[in-house]
Amino acid sequence: MKKTVSISGKVVFPLREGARAVIAYGGDFIYTSRVVEIIEVSNDFAHFETMNSIYIVALVPHPVTAAMPEVYAKCA
Repeated sequence: MKKTVSISGKVVFPLREGARAVIAYGGDFIYTSRVVEIIEVSNDFAHFETMNSIYIVALVPHPVTAAMPEVYAKCA
């Protein structure tokens, strides 16, 4: 029986059967074994099986850092 891994993160590359999945998780990356089945992918989660485990990844948006325009910086 395969272990089930439930985490919150972001699948870095599109899932492909036969390729490894890369998941950004808490500032680190998880590199899985080869994906054998993509069960379901939605805007909220990715559910897939690898050679060793079953993953349920709750997809969380990653913050984007943007520079503050000079005009607003002087107002602060």
